[in-house]
Amino acid sequence: MRFRLLAAGVAISSALATVVAVSPAAAAGNPVVTISPTDTQAQLLAKAASVTPTDRQLAWQREELTGFVHFGPNTYTGRDLGLGTEDPDIIQPAGLDTDQWVSTFKDAGFKKIIFTAKHHDGMLMYPSAYSTYDMASSSYLNGTADLVKSFTDSARKFGVKVGIYLSPSDLHEYQPGGTFGNGSAKVNATIPSIAGTGPKFDVVADDYNRLYMNTLYELLTKYGTVDEVWFDGYDPTGGRQPYNFTDWVRIVRTLQPTAVTFGGDVRWVGNESGVARTSEWSVIPNNNTANPDGMRKSTFGEVADNIAGDDKLTTASSYLAWFPGECDAKLQPSWFWHPNQTPKTLSALMSMYYASVGRNCQLLLNVGPNQQGKIGATEVTRMAEFGAKIRSTFATNQAAGATAANDTGTSNTSGNVPANVLDANDGTGWQPSANTGGLVVDLPAPKAVNTVVLQENIQVGQRVAGFAVDTWNGTSWQQVTAGTTVGYKRIVQFPTVSTQKVRLRITASRALAPSIATLALYDDGSATNLAQGKPSTQSSTSNSAPASRAVDGNTHGDFFANSVTHTNSEASPWWQVDLGASVPVGKLALWNRTDCCANRLTDYWVFVSDTPFNTSLTPAQQAAAPGVWSSRQTGQAGTPTQLTVGKTGRYVMVRLAGTNPLSLAEVQVFAPANDFSLAASQPMTSVPAGQATTSTVTTAVTKGATGPITLSAANLPPGATATFNPVTVTAGGTSTLTIQTSASTPPGDSIVDVIGTAAEVSHSAQVTVSVVAASADPVVSGQRYQVRNALSGKAVDVPGNATTAGTQLIQWAPHSGDNQRWTFTKQADGSYEVRSVSSGLCMDATTNSGEPVVQWTCHGGSNQRWSLVAATGGHRLVAKSSGKVLTVAGTGDGLTQAAAVAGSAQSWIFVTP
Repeated sequence: MRFRLLAAGVAISSALATVVAVSPAAAAGNPVVTISPTDTQAQLLAKAASVTPTDRQLAWQREELTGFVHFGPNTYTGRDLGLGTEDPDIIQPAGLDTDQWVSTFKDAGFKKIIFTAKHHDGMLMYPSAYSTYDMASSSYLNGTADLVKSFTDSARKFGVKVGIYLSPSDLHEYQPGGTFGNGSAKVNATIPSIAGTGPKFDVVADDYNRLYMNTLYELLTKYGTVDEVWFDGYDPTGGRQPYNFTDWVRIVRTLQPTAVTFGGDVRWVGNESGVARTSEWSVIPNNNTANPDGMRKSTFGEVADNIAGDDKLTTASSYLAWFPGECDAKLQPSWFWHPNQTPKTLSALMSMYYASVGRNCQLLLNVGPNQQGKIGATEVTRMAEFGAKIRSTFATNQAAGATAANDTGTSNTSGNVPANVLDANDGTGWQPSANTGGLVVDLPAPKAVNTVVLQENIQVGQRVAGFAVDTWNGTSWQQVTAGTTVGYKRIVQFPTVSTQKVRLRITASRALAPSIATLALYDDGSATNLAQGKPSTQSSTSNSAPASRAVDGNTHGDFFANSVTHTNSEASPWWQVDLGASVPVGKLALWNRTDCCANRLTDYWVFVSDTPFNTSLTPAQQAAAPGVWSSRQTGQAGTPTQLTVGKTGRYVMVRLAGTNPLSLAEVQVFAPANDFSLAASQPMTSVPAGQATTSTVTTAVTKGATGPITLSAANLPPGATATFNPVTVTAGGTSTLTIQTSASTPPGDSIVDVIGTAAEVSHSAQVTVSVVAASADPVVSGQRYQVRNALSGKAVDVPGNATTAGTQLIQWAPHSGDNQRWTFTKQADGSYEVRSVSSGLCMDATTNSGEPVVQWTCHGGSNQRWSLVAATGGHRLVAKSSGKVLTVAGTGDGLTQAAAVAGSAQSWIFVTP
């Protein structure tokens, strides 16, 4: 599931009513607005502010958390991208327990689960009337197994919504004799092909689209209500197999009218790290269709940081559509279960939650069951911890019982009063009379707060473009946080403040006054001493001073006040506390005794670990143990001494280096007060051994101010190296990761951890690096070749035997003319100069994607040097000056350079004339 980009659907014309600003009392349902070529910027902003979700989009947004389950042949092969040749009999889940799958997600608070009924390998996880590459061909349960039914039955049992992922790509059907990309003609047909009593669909489709629609029909008619149908746009042929998205969606809308479609109703957020943009708009400019039921694609792509800001609202697009983001991510490093992979930490999951659900996105989190058909115990525990942490954080709204009023100088529109932000109804709202304004919430008593939840009433549109939150310190307002967009939900964290008044200021809004549905306040416990009252032990006890005194909540340093611990005089005495579970540890505070003997707590070690300590080790040995964080303090401890940790841990130990008695007044453990999110883009193509691939690493503040973030990589392919440019970023910055393989790097997939480390916390994202074997160059230096496209069979051609520099090259039917002959001359760096036999000019590229590849006077520059890189069906010609790939569309079309994509459309073969 590594490839998310969706092809645009075929346009379906539909009349649209004139845009009218919708009042907060009106119902949702204005999902697509047409852009006029004469619209001004002000009119475009007003139109964007009036776009609203359909009922199914609104219901989808309210789900917030959706599970994803990948299970199939890849579970047994160690791959994430199957070959399509795996034997169905490989699937033998002896302990299949779909009830456990569903309960694991439900107990964590997930409202829906999407099951992978078919991945890119093409195997159907149910018995199909249209394919033999299905569960009926497995000996598991004597060929009667239906994993889709098992899953959907369990979902109904537990009251969880159902989603189905039917991969459009099909590598099994791409095998010789298959239907995928076979070039078959479109013919009139009826779906389903096997007559039945249900609805019928007349289509004009090729072989593969008929197969796909028949299986889609099965899935939408045999298993009850389906709430989401998940498509993606991966095509291993590089475009040779068209997808009939329009017909697919028509089938979905008819058979499952309440189901959202991925690529139609909701979109990929642009990464697989579960991280939304810090300004995440749900109104997206596009050029696809006015039909709210159609498929669409952002005008400005999926992955850019800005695809819908005010500057993107121009007449270059034809429509504005409600098209909210879905943030997909993996609990384990891979989409499918593989041995010896550990799940994300609780800290990483919470960071992801705030960066997805907390940024106007839905989180789609994958958990892969193992070969027994069960979710592993470690994953079950982590999901339970995740759900428990979300519930505990948001259990108590500190604004309960509060009152709300307009700030000085602000009034509200009729009926849209301040109290609406406190009524727990996302369909009502406070609306200032102007586009900006303030709202004050007065709490019943001073409360500790560090988290604010804001919601717009999106049934009237998404409008907020800037906001700030202030707290009252008794004499004046102090700003504690600020942001840009809100949308369905925005969760913002800040350092803990005790206050009785909180003010929301809307500092910017798109064209129309916003409607704020919710303002809720929470304390996430990060200022709470996690060690207080927890079980503690020490190496020995002297003077009736037990270990528990250091976690009693009393920092008083007088031993005779009965709040200081005491051990015997012994070698390296120790004290430790068990926090009960592995938690993110931001800081520690150690309180020394103050009556006498404070100098005894000098030259000591502090350790943090997820696993119990081995007290038979020396302090130095303990510090060197795997997974242990340590800090040696050679000076005397203070009241307190504070240490920044930045690690998850369950056990905390303090240990003297010498033989003095160990006395502690208090040990306090705190969660991080500052946090960030981390995302890494997935390389979309394989890399031959000896070549390099890149990933864009993006960071953003989620709480406080994290300071510098140092980037690193782990679990690289053998023989590979990683570099970051830059290696240190400030939260909100980006870096380019380059993974350079070596000639000895073996073929295969590697899950590379991209790690960001700040003072109090670290996070990681994963990218899959697919290494393919390096092959010998397909040409001999000094010889002439005809260069043919591996997909079309057409040859690179100088049109009309032109001899003019700057003539764009094309592809044309192969012939014996010299204008299709090219001399390859190897250069010192291993690349080639490619010279036309007919004109004597060289193949030349500039630097920008999409620009033409021409012939030009040969000069030896980097823009005339081309590397030959092994790829599907042949080799890519990669320009040394730009790193872009020689690309072409149809016969007679001009050659251009573009970023590499999967498949054979950019592959070339070299034929000796």
